[in-house]
Amino acid sequence: MPASAMPLEDKQVKSFRSRLLDWFDRKQRILPWRGERDPYRILVSEVMLQQTRVAVVVERYGRFLRQFPTVEHLARAHEQTVLAAWSGLGYYRRARALRAAAKQIARLGGFPRNAAQLAELPGVGRYTSAAVASIAFDEPVPVVDGNVQRVFERLFKGRLSGEQYWQTAALLLDAARPGDFNQAMMELGALVCLPARPLCEK
Repeated sequence: MPASAMPLEDKQVKSFRSRLLDWFDRKQRILPWRGERDPYRILVSEVMLQQTRVAVVVERYGRFLRQFPTVEHLARAHEQTVLAAWSGLGYYRRARALRAAAKQIARLGGFPRNAAQLAELPGVGRYTSAAVASIAFDEPVPVVDGNVQRVFERLFKGRLSGEQYWQTAALLLDAARPGDFNQAMMELGALVCLPARPLCEK
């Protein structure tokens, strides 16, 4: 990537990682999936959080997992049962894709353990596969969602575009704590680097 897209020295990158993770350790929200290491539960949360407010997912996440506590339970469930359990979350194609992914995982006899393999599951794209791989398996792969992109737009004054967001996320990523770092970046965008009125003084 062009040097101008990443105008940070090594010591600045290390400082950014340290300060971000310190802030995350102190200020992260308490959420039912936070601290989770089970890839199935992480996948469910990530799929639910697509295009749905966090408050709604908090309410539905536990209920869904009580009904389908493992990937095998979801794989064996009838489609209409899954859609009924998804009620209130909207965008039902996500529920169908999640069930299809569960069926494929069951056929494989185990959960894929890296982002490349996870991306082959139905309905699992680049962001979701990286999120699950980094949080569940500590794979040092970056994530870029709307929150992360907004942080980068402000941090680099709009100099990034397209694939450069992912390249920059990879360069900044803390390989020792990839899951926490990725969640911290998203949390920063969700809580501080807001779309309309960023709370920079925090």
